Amino acid sequence: MAKAKAAPAKAAPAKAAAKKAMTKTALYAELAEKSGVPKKDIELVFSALQEIVVAQLGPKGPGKLLIPGLFRLKAIKKAKVKGGEKKENKLKPGTFYITKDKPAHTKVTAQPVKDLKESLSPGA
Repeated sequence: MAKAKAAPAKAAPAKAAAKKAMTKTALYAELAEKSGVPKKDIELVFSALQEIVVAQLGPKGPGKLLIPGLFRLKAIKKAKVKGGEKKENKLKPGTFYITKDKPAHTKVTAQPVKDLKESLSPGA
């Protein structure tokens, strides 16, 4: 009786490269390429945009800013929280911990605008 030959083993499929977020340099290069504007000018635009965002969300600004077609930024001022309160530890019943002081801070939230949501949804 003749032995049947074993089928050659299939090569393992190459793993797709993990998707990584675009770096700042790559973003500037992509914008420069697509817009035809020099990369140095793109850097200046982003630094100016950063100054505008800080001015609008800072203590003297209105606390909100709309970046057209992308997202809406909102600054939410959080008051300081006094610590020193004794609370029960939910993970270890019967034990307690003392809360710490939290300084006043500003929380920044970003919400996508309708155009961005629609362009990202698969059924659009």
